[in-house]
Amino acid sequence: MRKLTEQELDQVKKAIAAKELTSAEILIEIYDHYVSHLESFEEMDFEEQLFELEGKFTPNYCKTLQLNFYETAEKELNRLQWSIWKSYFTWPRAMWTIFFFIIFFYIWINGGAFSRTLALSFPFISGFSLNGWLWYKSYKKVNEIRKLVKSHTTLQSSYLPNSVTQFAIMFGVFNLLFNIPRTLNLLNSMESIFSIIAILLIYGLFISYMLSFYEACKLKSKIALI
Repeated sequence: MRKLTEQELDQVKKAIAAKELTSAEILIEIYDHYVSHLESFEEMDFEEQLFELEGKFTPNYCKTLQLNFYETAEKELNRLQWSIWKSYFTWPRAMWTIFFFIIFFYIWINGGAFSRTLALSFPFISGFSLNGWLWYKSYKKVNEIRKLVKSHTTLQSSYLPNSVTQFAIMFGVFNLLFNIPRTLNLLNSMESIFSIIAILLIYGLFISYMLSFYEACKLKSKIALI
């Protein structure tokens, strides 16, 4: 098996970039397929084989592959996150879950308004920071591919749009925690046992949801561009 020349690699890169793909995973997979396929033929057959590859991997076909992969990536990440989330309530990880619940309960019962605000804000700030870190790491990985293929389209990991959805959910829950008791006046006092239990449950679900998503992304980052 031979190695492609710089001129041949440039032709491959131009062919891949012309497809205007936005999924970094699909783009690099097609690029690797092109290179490995062409390296198995002699130099005199390069143009013919590249023409055949272009006939198979048309822009429409590649866009279909990309769309299917987006859907698969979302399902994979959701399934993995759900599996991790359930593990928080099984032994021995359930002990850590109980521990965090107790800490928050203690702060809510014994702390003042400022302590409670900090307790409620902490997961949102953490979620925002983790989301930013996730985007930064993904950007660095994808940017290397963009430079390699010299693509001018907006490349990103197929797993990344899921983080936008997750962040929107986190933001919604954050508003829920702060605004419902205050604006709807459903509770006579924020000291009521019903209020404490309700906020504790929402807070716990919020924390576990955020952590399970981050863990899922961390596991996927070993094989995906996140």
